[in-house]
Amino acid sequence: MEGNRGISLEDHLKLWNHSAIRVLDIRRSRIGPEEKRASFRMPASGFLLIHQGCADIYIDERRHSVRGAYACHAGKGSLLDIVQVREAVQYDLIFYKAAPAPPHRKELAAILKKNSPFQSSYGFVPGYPLALYAKSEQMLGLWQAPSALDRFHVRALFHQLVYEMLRQVHEQGGTDVYRPDLVARAVRYLKDHYAEPLGLQELATVLEAGPRQLQRQFKKRHRVGPMEYLIGIRMDQARAMLTGTQATLREIAEATGYSDSYYFSRAFKKHYGISPLQCRRSCRISASGLSRNLIGEAAKLPYSDVDSANHYQYSSGGEWQVIKRTKSMLAVSLILSLALILGACSGGNGGARSNTNEGASPTSTASSTAAPGPAQAEQAGYPVTIKHLKDDIVLEQKPERIAVLDTKFVDQLIALQEQPAGSVTAAGSSEDFPEYLADQLADVKVLGTRDEPNLEAIVAMDPDLIIITGFQEKIYDSVSKIAPTIVLDFDEDWKDTLVTFGKIVGKEQAAADVLKAYQEKVSSLKEKLQAKMNGESIALLRPRDGGIRVHTPDHRTGAILYGDLGLIAPKAVTEVDDTAYQIALEALPGVGADHYFLLTDDMFKEEAEEYQKTETWQSLEPVKHNRIYNVDTTLWIAYYGPIAINMIVDQVGETLLGGH
Repeated sequence: MEGNRGISLEDHLKLWNHSAIRVLDIRRSRIGPEEKRASFRMPASGFLLIHQGCADIYIDERRHSVRGAYACHAGKGSLLDIVQVREAVQYDLIFYKAAPAPPHRKELAAILKKNSPFQSSYGFVPGYPLALYAKSEQMLGLWQAPSALDRFHVRALFHQLVYEMLRQVHEQGGTDVYRPDLVARAVRYLKDHYAEPLGLQELATVLEAGPRQLQRQFKKRHRVGPMEYLIGIRMDQARAMLTGTQATLREIAEATGYSDSYYFSRAFKKHYGISPLQCRRSCRISASGLSRNLIGEAAKLPYSDVDSANHYQYSSGGEWQVIKRTKSMLAVSLILSLALILGACSGGNGGARSNTNEGASPTSTASSTAAPGPAQAEQAGYPVTIKHLKDDIVLEQKPERIAVLDTKFVDQLIALQEQPAGSVTAAGSSEDFPEYLADQLADVKVLGTRDEPNLEAIVAMDPDLIIITGFQEKIYDSVSKIAPTIVLDFDEDWKDTLVTFGKIVGKEQAAADVLKAYQEKVSSLKEKLQAKMNGESIALLRPRDGGIRVHTPDHRTGAILYGDLGLIAPKAVTEVDDTAYQIALEALPGVGADHYFLLTDDMFKEEAEEYQKTETWQSLEPVKHNRIYNVDTTLWIAYYGPIAINMIVDQVGETLLGGH
């Protein structure tokens, strides 16, 4: 903080005289020696009047030693701590809001900017404490009365209280007045609230500063802006949780301020260069690589009161869920045990092994002298090593019964003219499996949903290989006991995933052919779209959860539209550092696109239809010119595989080039 000796009484009086003052709240409280501390952030500017007690008070980490009566002032957003309570402290808090009443001269604006009395912090031992006590006692009594006249009286008494405080300070020859250290307060706030949704504007509002002022001062001191600094805090905390807890990616994402685990994973990989699960895996393999500071940080995560409540609710809910699932998990354990016994009795002739497991059974070479037939020719590429997020796995032969726990993997296999023996279903659709693949699927077992796979169903289908994503890491230990399990990065580019599937099923050349055909298609279409669209912009909308989600170029479908096909996103969409953001219907005109792709599904169909009946929707220029194009959410969002993506590309081409 910047300090300067003495209060310029003349300057302060000018501002107090030319400001509109409103008393917001008056509180009386007490803290005894048995209590460790009282700590809170000032919701508004205010006076702290201590009538008796012995303790230390910190205002934004500046110490005030209290022995008896004491008076303080702190600005909105300041952190107030009452600690080391040796004798019970009785105090009043009087919150107020002040704003210079227009019109005001440049002189007043300059004083306000240089040393605002409403944001400054200071403290002193009053020479006449009873005078201050009498005013606050009278104000408190009137504040608790319901009469509007009494409240008006409080406002008059507040001016008298301010006068009495300034008079006593002036008679003492002044006191140290500290301008709040904006950057230090910002850092403290970010560390305390990193788990909450927070933007530059919200942070600036809390700290009573302008966004540009905050950005400039913060970057000058830390060489990065406050939002970049916030990302660093979140990533450090996420890394500590990954290495020090068993929390899932979704839980860690939510605990560090990300509502979308997909975006969290992208942000983590961008920050550290590896995915969250790769970080967890590498740290477990080499525990000595963890720094002592990191382990210490994991044990001292600074949760706010709100965070603590959330964790309490989660813990309670977690215990209830464990009790609720005990019987079903016991049944699964029995089934798993039986499967393992049967597997042992079968002689161990499995199709895969981990690099850390025992070698293949000697019986696997028993028929090696037979003449090679079509089936043996297909096995020529094996054994093959598949690198994934857990221990590398060696496939001794082509797996015949593959269970996939993400619907996009169904698409990947069909693209290679293969199919899974079992798969989970996708949310947002009334069908078990993608409609566009229905005629190519035969006797595929339903294995629950991506969020809640059915372990009993997986055991029953008797797979020889299971493929999951990091999204389901929490069930890895269970499913890996059923069959060898491959864990792929949930956020991995579909092209890289296709290459991996090519290795798994022995069709690497087929995978390469699919990728080549896709690249040729989008390159040709990109040129045609650029010529036709002539700089017009397109946005991707999804009505849901009482609002409208706008997908950005960072979203995986947005990457197809804006990256592969070269379409132009509206300026407002490109300025958002996230895969998507939620807006109210009333804010939709602010997106400002010339065309909209409207994502709809069974889950939010009625909500989308209601939006389209509103005056706001009907007033959009793209609506008036028939430039709203309905597309299927499940196809465009859930089925992130080569067939679905080719269909998206085809739909875009047909819509924008051939008419809709």
